Amino acid sequence: MKPNRFQVQRERLAAEGPHKWLATLAPKVERLRQQLAQRDVRAVALASGAQLDDTHTLRVRLWDKDYTLTFPECVVRNADGTPARTDRQALVLMYLQTADGAPVAHHWLRYRALPGGLFYAYAFHGYAERRLAQAFHNCPEAFREAALRCGGVPLTFGAAYAFEFVALPRIHLAAVLWSGDEDLASNALILFDAAVSHYLPADVAGALGSQLVSRLMGVPDDVGQTLTALAVQPPTPPSSVPTRPVG
Repeated sequence: MKPNRFQVQRERLAAEGPHKWLATLAPKVERLRQQLAQRDVRAVALASGAQLDDTHTLRVRLWDKDYTLTFPECVVRNADGTPARTDRQALVLMYLQTADGAPVAHHWLRYRALPGGLFYAYAFHGYAERRLAQAFHNCPEAFREAALRCGGVPLTFGAAYAFEFVALPRIHLAAVLWSGDEDLASNALILFDAAVSHYLPADVAGALGSQLVSRLMGVPDDVGQTLTALAVQPPTPPSSVPTRPVG
C-alpha cells in the first residue's frame, strides 16, 4: 500500500534528526542579535532569569556551562571569550529573545502536548525517547548513575526511575525510565515543564530533549549534534503519565 502524505512527512522528519532546526535558525542568528540589541539588558535579564554581570553583560547557563553576551554586540561567548558554536548561539539567543518572564510551572507535559509539538511528536519519540529506552534497557542503575552525573535531581514517579534537569534558567526537563526485562521492552519519556513554550518553540525544545538523551548516554558534545533519529513505530506508553513531581 502506498504511504499517505502524512506518513511520508513523519518518516522524513524522523530521518532528518533532532537538529534540523539548526539549518533554519543559523541564518537567523544575526537577525536575533539585532533584535536583542534593541532591548534593555535589564529587562532581558528579568524576563529570562539570566544573571546580569554588569550594566551590559548577561551570563546564561546552558546545561553545565556558562555563556556570556555583551550588549549591543550580543555575540554568545564561551568562558574563554571565544564565540560559542552556532547551535549554542542559536539556543541562547532564541531563549533570551523569546523569554517573557513566566515562572517555572512545576507541571510536566509530554512533548506532544507542547504548542506545536504534535506535528513533531513522532520524530521526537524516535530521536529522544526511544533512543533513551534502548540505551538503558534493563539497566536502571546505569541510568541513575548517568542522571546524577549530569546533575539530575531524583523525582518520585511510582515504579519509574525519574530525574529532573535544568537546561536553561527557566527550562526544566525530566527523563523517566520504566525498566524492562527479557520479556518486556523498556519505555522512556522526556517531559517538559509547562512553562517551556514561554521560552522556546517546540522544535527547539525538542533539540534540548535530544541533547539531554545524548548527555545521559555519554555521547561527546560535538558528536551529539549530528546524531540522526530512528524512524520507528513508538511503543505503547504507560497507562498514566505523571503531571508533576512528588516529594
